[in-house]
Amino acid sequence: MQEEIFGPVLPIVPVKNVDEAINFINEREKPLALYVFSHNHKLIKRMIDETSSGGVTGNDVIMHFMLNSFPFGGVGILLKNDPVQPHSASTELFLF
Repeated sequence: MQEEIFGPVLPIVPVKNVDEAINFINEREKPLALYVFSHNHKLIKRMIDETSSGGVTGNDVIMHFMLNSFPFGGVGILLKNDPVQPHSASTELFLF
């Protein structure tokens, strides 16, 4: 996984614990989206607090796509190079 994936492919990256997952995310360019699935709301909040992405959805995948009033895009380098999204675009956050 060195490049972005646009298509019906879901990469599975096995990790031993939440710390390893957070480190995996933070060691790479910021993702456009982060989907966290857990019954533990503290774990979801920790993932949000300790990572950065264009949008975060907890326990859902459709709301990120369905709410077109929210900006969709990256943060950091991705956002700076995006001619469509303004530099002040905010990060989306959905929790269910």
